[in-house]
Amino acid sequence: MMKRLLLILMTMAGVLAAQADDYPYLTFETSDGTVQSVSTTSLKLEISGDKLLVNDGAQSFTLTDLKKMYFSTNDATGIDGNVNVNAQPSTLNPQLWFTIDGRMLSGKPTKKGIYINNGHKVIIK
Repeated sequence: MMKRLLLILMTMAGVLAAQADDYPYLTFETSDGTVQSVSTTSLKLEISGDKLLVNDGAQSFTLTDLKKMYFSTNDATGIDGNVNVNAQPSTLNPQLWFTIDGRMLSGKPTKKGIYINNGHKVIIK
Protein backbone atom coordinates (compact mmCIF):
# COMPACT_ATOMS: atom_id res chain seq x y z
CA MET A 1 0.00 0.00 0.00
CA MET A 2 2.76 2.45 0.96
CA LYS A 3 4.72 1.67 -2.23
CA ARG A 4 1.63 2.34 -4.32
CA LEU A 5 1.01 5.67 -2.53
CA LEU A 6 4.66 6.62 -2.98
CA LEU A 7 4.51 5.82 -6.69
CA ILE A 8 1.35 7.90 -7.12
CA LEU A 9 2.89 10.86 -5.28
CA MET A 10 6.11 10.65 -7.29
CA THR A 11 4.08 10.65 -10.51
CA MET A 12 2.09 13.62 -9.27
CA ALA A 13 5.29 15.46 -8.36
CA GLY A 14 6.50 15.08 -11.94
CA VAL A 15 3.22 16.44 -13.28
CA LEU A 16 3.27 19.24 -10.70
CA ALA A 17 6.72 20.38 -11.74
CA ALA A 18 5.61 20.56 -15.37
CA GLN A 19 2.61 22.77 -14.54
CA ALA A 20 3.96 24.92 -11.70
CA ASP A 21 5.05 27.78 -13.97
CA ASP A 22 1.43 28.56 -14.88
CA TYR A 23 0.17 29.02 -11.30
CA PRO A 24 1.53 31.03 -8.37
CA TYR A 25 0.23 28.66 -5.64
CA LEU A 26 0.06 24.95 -4.84
CA THR A 27 -2.83 24.34 -2.45
CA PHE A 28 -3.11 21.38 -0.08
CA GLU A 29 -6.39 20.19 1.45
CA THR A 30 -6.34 17.68 4.30
CA SER A 31 -9.06 15.26 5.36
CA ASP A 32 -10.04 17.55 8.28
CA GLY A 33 -10.82 20.39 5.84
CA THR A 34 -7.68 22.45 6.50
CA VAL A 35 -6.50 24.28 3.38
CA GLN A 36 -2.98 25.72 2.99
CA SER A 37 -1.28 27.28 -0.01
CA VAL A 38 2.41 27.64 -0.80
CA SER A 39 4.09 29.69 -3.46
CA THR A 40 5.29 27.73 -6.49
CA THR A 41 8.37 29.94 -6.70
CA SER A 42 11.31 27.67 -5.79
CA LEU A 43 8.85 24.95 -4.73
CA LYS A 44 10.49 21.82 -3.37
CA LEU A 45 8.50 18.69 -2.44
CA GLU A 46 10.09 15.76 -0.62
CA ILE A 47 8.69 12.53 0.85
CA SER A 48 10.21 11.43 4.14
CA GLY A 49 8.60 8.38 5.72
CA ASP A 50 4.88 9.10 5.94
CA LYS A 51 5.32 12.89 5.50
CA LEU A 52 5.26 15.19 2.51
CA LEU A 53 7.76 17.98 3.24
CA VAL A 54 7.33 21.29 1.46
CA ASN A 55 10.32 23.61 1.00
CA ASP A 56 12.73 21.72 3.27
CA GLY A 57 10.14 21.08 5.98
CA ALA A 58 8.78 24.64 6.27
CA GLN A 59 5.40 22.88 6.02
CA SER A 60 4.65 19.18 6.25
CA PHE A 61 1.64 16.95 5.70
CA THR A 62 0.99 13.36 6.72
CA LEU A 63 0.44 11.52 3.45
CA THR A 64 -2.59 9.61 4.66
CA ASP A 65 -4.25 12.91 5.75
CA LEU A 66 -3.89 14.60 2.35
CA LYS A 67 -7.25 14.78 0.61
CA LYS A 68 -6.08 16.68 -2.47
CA MET A 69 -3.55 19.16 -3.77
CA TYR A 70 -3.99 21.45 -6.74
CA PHE A 71 -2.53 24.52 -8.41
CA SER A 72 -4.40 27.79 -8.10
CA THR A 73 -4.13 31.46 -8.92
CA ASN A 74 -5.29 32.41 -5.38
CA ASP A 75 -3.81 31.41 -2.05
CA ALA A 76 -5.98 29.63 0.52
CA THR A 77 -7.23 32.95 1.88
CA GLY A 78 -9.08 33.60 -1.38
CA ILE A 79 -7.16 36.85 -1.86
CA ASP A 80 -5.47 37.03 -5.21
CA GLY A 81 -1.75 37.63 -5.50
CA ASN A 82 -2.13 40.97 -7.26
CA VAL A 83 -1.03 44.04 -5.37
CA ASN A 84 -2.49 47.42 -6.34
CA VAL A 85 -0.42 50.36 -5.20
CA ASN A 86 -2.79 53.26 -4.51
CA ALA A 87 -5.42 51.72 -6.80
CA GLN A 88 -7.81 53.96 -8.70
CA PRO A 89 -11.00 54.70 -6.72
CA SER A 90 -13.23 53.36 -9.52
CA THR A 91 -11.88 49.82 -8.95
CA LEU A 92 -12.43 49.88 -5.20
CA ASN A 93 -15.46 49.31 -3.01
CA PRO A 94 -15.47 52.17 -0.46
CA GLN A 95 -17.42 50.18 2.15
CA LEU A 96 -15.46 46.92 2.13
CA TRP A 97 -11.97 47.52 3.48
CA PHE A 98 -10.18 44.98 5.66
CA THR A 99 -6.86 44.88 7.46
CA ILE A 100 -4.43 42.20 6.33
CA ASP A 101 -5.46 40.09 9.35
CA GLY A 102 -9.13 40.24 8.32
CA ARG A 103 -10.63 42.97 10.52
CA MET A 104 -13.26 45.04 8.72
CA LEU A 105 -12.73 48.81 8.70
CA SER A 106 -15.47 51.43 8.77
CA GLY A 107 -14.21 53.10 5.58
CA LYS A 108 -11.14 53.63 3.44
CA PRO A 109 -7.97 53.37 5.53
CA THR A 110 -6.16 56.60 6.35
CA LYS A 111 -2.86 55.09 7.54
CA LYS A 112 -0.09 53.66 5.39
CA GLY A 113 -0.16 49.88 5.11
CA ILE A 114 -1.46 46.84 3.27
CA TYR A 115 -5.23 46.39 3.12
CA ILE A 116 -7.77 44.22 1.30
CA ASN A 117 -10.50 45.60 -0.98
CA ASN A 118 -12.57 43.65 -3.54
CA GLY A 119 -10.35 40.59 -3.00
CA HIS A 120 -7.15 42.49 -3.84
CA LYS A 121 -4.24 43.44 -1.66
CA VAL A 122 -3.87 47.24 -1.78
CA ILE A 123 -0.83 49.14 -0.54
CA ILE A 124 -1.59 52.62 0.79
CA LYS A 125 1.55 54.76 0.74
